[in-house]
Amino acid sequence: MNRPLPPTAPADERAIDQTLAQWVFQRTGSTLLATAVRAVSNAEGRGHSCAWLTDPYTDAGFDTEALAALRQHAWVGDGAHFNPFVLDARNRFYLWRNWQHEAKLAAAILQRCQQRTLPIPADTLADDVDVLFAGMPPGTADWQRAAVAAVPGARFFVLTGGPGTGKTTTVVRMLLMLLRHARACGLPAQPSIALAAPTGKAAQRLVQAIARGKAELQVSLSQRGSDFSRDSHTQPKLSRLKSLPQDLPLEDRALDLQEHLHHIPHADARTLHRLLGYRPMDNTFSHGPRNPLAEDIVVVDEASMVDLAMMRQLLEALRPDAVLILLGDPGQLASVDAGSVLADIVASAPQNQLPSAMAGLLAPWLQNAPGTATDDTALAGHVLTLTHSWRAGSGLQRGIEALRDTPDPAWLDTLLRERADGDLHLRHCSNPQALRACVDGWIDRHAELLQTLLTSPIDASAALQSLHQLQILCALRDGPFGAHGLNELIARRLAARFGIDSDHAWYHGRPLIITRNDYARGLFNGDVGIALQGAEGLRVWFELSDRDGNAGLRSFSPRALPAHESAWAITIHRSQGSEYRDVAVVLPPDEGNRVLTRELVYTAISRARSHAEIWATDESLRTALARPIQREGGLRDRLVFGKT
Repeated sequence: MNRPLPPTAPADERAIDQTLAQWVFQRTGSTLLATAVRAVSNAEGRGHSCAWLTDPYTDAGFDTEALAALRQHAWVGDGAHFNPFVLDARNRFYLWRNWQHEAKLAAAILQRCQQRTLPIPADTLADDVDVLFAGMPPGTADWQRAAVAAVPGARFFVLTGGPGTGKTTTVVRMLLMLLRHARACGLPAQPSIALAAPTGKAAQRLVQAIARGKAELQVSLSQRGSDFSRDSHTQPKLSRLKSLPQDLPLEDRALDLQEHLHHIPHADARTLHRLLGYRPMDNTFSHGPRNPLAEDIVVVDEASMVDLAMMRQLLEALRPDAVLILLGDPGQLASVDAGSVLADIVASAPQNQLPSAMAGLLAPWLQNAPGTATDDTALAGHVLTLTHSWRAGSGLQRGIEALRDTPDPAWLDTLLRERADGDLHLRHCSNPQALRACVDGWIDRHAELLQTLLTSPIDASAALQSLHQLQILCALRDGPFGAHGLNELIARRLAARFGIDSDHAWYHGRPLIITRNDYARGLFNGDVGIALQGAEGLRVWFELSDRDGNAGLRSFSPRALPAHESAWAITIHRSQGSEYRDVAVVLPPDEGNRVLTRELVYTAISRARSHAEIWATDESLRTALARPIQREGGLRDRLVFGKT
């Protein structure tokens, strides 16, 4: 090639993109390579693991001749050996580290999938599942039952589904199956279990959800085994349950499962950083291939938030015989850093299609017969999607279901025309004046609750419960339509309405959110508290779980808190994993804003249990729903085809 391509700057170029490109140019003299490096650095900043150099929607402008010249550069390789950069066969350009993350992660997942066995006889499996799902309506729980039956013998399992589909309650039953049949599954007689999540707040929520799931299942199993447990002559059997055969009578089986239930932890869930022993001084982890985790079973919730590098670290830190269970919703926002790992994993397996042997094993006791995947589908049977929502049907639920996949144009047109679908409302918000009107309307609709919070003596528990009822969620962090601007506006409007002193940072009734983990105090990024005036002065109250998984109240002086900010409005990213009664979703009126995506809106309105409203222009909402997140990368190809 006689003349190099001129460097082109992406519209959203960061300083680091330009600096890295300049560094490469100064050392190689290649404008062509510098342009590619600028593109891949910018792509990584937007969550992609690579830059697709022939993407018609980018400005890189690499034609066939330019690509051929780039492949010949000494700093560019095909991934077989170390080079600073990799250009693959599909013209995806990688930083070496992200190429390695994808390759190592895919290899680890595929290797685990190849180790699957079917260790439990069909009759035993069916009886155990019947006991675990006693009283649940047939058909609606089919995929929950399938997940519980499919996990024995797996070393890697993904359970996914939308809000209200019962992922956490199902994983409790999955763990019980693994505990009851541990030896058959190649695990120790009493496997150790670790619970983890990407953030401290998500870990706390997992603790609470597991505790609730265990309590509910305890009641069910107690009822099923009550006749057995009341018979005094059979009481000595309790000490011998572990040595009894697997084909116990149903009453004995229920009691056996009840005994195993106590071995599922619910007092401690760790962040992934903590689980893997993150060392901030050198940005490394104590656990990895040379020092694997001791736990036999690892459960990770909110897996959609886990980025490419962290998921690779997790897979490589597991012992070969350990079991990894991922829970999450791929329809939600992807990780902040590079990759869309959960979405790629789920997309690499046909939905709820099983290998022929497993399909034959499960089909007799499922009302909805599973599809049969081809034998070369590596992840079939390792990824199951819960499809039945246990929430009552409503306009809100219709919206959530519509947004999880490509929205039905007719549904969207009806919503835009009618401005409401039951408990899902659309409010026009095109400028700061309209935004103020939306805020005033929100205050009017919830005036009684807000007045109680701000002007009345109130018990801390009641105050925190009230906070869980209402939440404004913002697509942006900064600007008048962002969380910071909304918090200032809301404080001023509340001051005008209820007479609070918004000029002071601290006032009775102020909600706040922790923005940095503080392990010493047990406060984590995402914890929400409320400032209340009492006998000891103004204290900030939180509901935190103790070591037994029971929620309790703790208060702190405002001066003792780690980094925090007001929480009348928070970003949608911070709301992931939370749930509120009523939600308002604020989208910026600039439809050209790249933050607007379908996943953003879906994540936001799916936080609501009863009512949601969207403050947006019609154009910005249409733009968001027509723009799914599409992150570039090769993980899905590797999982489907075994290579890029």
